[in-house]
Amino acid sequence: MNTNEDETIELAERSIKNGFRQGTRGRYADAIKTFDQAAVACLKFKGDSDAVRLLAARALGNKGAALGDFDRNSEAVKCYDAAILIYEQLAEQNSSAGLMADQAVSVMNKGWALIKLGREEEGFRCHHQALKMRRELAADGCEWIMSDLARSLYNVGWGYLKTERFAKALPALDEAAGILRSLIAAGENGHEEDLAYVLGARADTLMYLGRLQESRDNCDEVCALFTRLALNQDNPRFESALTAALKARKDIARKLQKEKQK
Repeated sequence: MNTNEDETIELAERSIKNGFRQGTRGRYADAIKTFDQAAVACLKFKGDSDAVRLLAARALGNKGAALGDFDRNSEAVKCYDAAILIYEQLAEQNSSAGLMADQAVSVMNKGWALIKLGREEEGFRCHHQALKMRRELAADGCEWIMSDLARSLYNVGWGYLKTERFAKALPALDEAAGILRSLIAAGENGHEEDLAYVLGARADTLMYLGRLQESRDNCDEVCALFTRLALNQDNPRFESALTAALKARKDIARKLQKEKQK
């Protein structure tokens, strides 16, 4: 490493870390600028450094996520495309599990940005691609990918739900829930929110399949999960999610009551 490379890496790593911190606090505009600083510094670097290129891809991917949080999805897609291209170029030289995992994140997030732009079929294809990549990693024994695999299964299940392919949605959501329950049972923290969203989508799927009691049972668990999250963490996102979950449970209970009265 030369001094210029060391300085570029240090700047990029510090900026990416700061951008994460700003994003978690809802300061998306600041996060966009900070991730952009990291990306620009890496892309301006004149030397030949895989470490710098990798940081450029990560900065671009994170900038895309921050832009998405700001509903600037067209710009986000461009960032993801640039990040994915770098990952692909790096993989041609020296493929690794970590590289594939990072690329899968950008592919998945690109899918959500495309869906928000109304380009749903393109977005769903990205979600299937990310799922395929994560299944490969899991098959190779990368146990650390399991929570991301569950997230991809949720995305694919949600896509099937969105397009009213309920029979295909349910197996994906079942598998995602099973993975997350196993991780929680093993003592891993931070998966309760993901499980709540998976079960929420599963409740909707079961409702459309006419399995109302199972749907209601899922809603009960979703409400319990979001209640615990809202009590334990001061985050308005959980309060909003809990309100939506309570409304969904009420709607399904009403449908269930009508069904019993027939």
